[in-house]
Amino acid sequence: MDKAKDIKEELLKQIEGESTEATEISLKSARQIIEEYKIRLRRRKWIAAISWLITIIYAVAMHNLIVYLNEHNFETFLTSDESKLLRYMDMGSGVLIVIAILLTYLAYSTSRSTTLLQICARLAGIEEQLKKISQNT
Repeated sequence: MDKAKDIKEELLKQIEGESTEATEISLKSARQIIEEYKIRLRRRKWIAAISWLITIIYAVAMHNLIVYLNEHNFETFLTSDESKLLRYMDMGSGVLIVIAILLTYLAYSTSRSTTLLQICARLAGIEEQLKKISQNT
C-alpha cells in the first residue's frame, strides 16, 4: 500500500504543476513501482498455480487410497486412530481447496492493482504531453 501512496503523491505533484524534471523523475519511479507490482504478480500467480496442483494431487491420492482400502477391506485391520486419521486426511483436501482459492484471489487482486497503476501512469504521461502542448501554444 505504501507504493500505491507513493505513486498517488507523485501523480498529485504532476497535477499541481511542478517542474518537468520532477515529473520525469516521478514517471521513472512510477515505472519502477509498476515493474515491482508485475514481479509480485508473477510470483503470486506461480504460488496460486502450485497450490492448485498440490490440491489436485492430494485429492486424487486420497481418493485412490480410500478406494484401495475399501476394495481390499483393510478397514477391519485399521485401529480407531487410523480410521480417524483417514477421515481427517479427507477433510484436508477441503482445507487445501480453501487455501488455493484464497491464493488465487490474492493473485487476482494484485493483477487489478497492477492494471490500475498502469492506467494511472499512462494518464500521467498523457497529462504531461498535454502540458507540453499547452506551454508551446
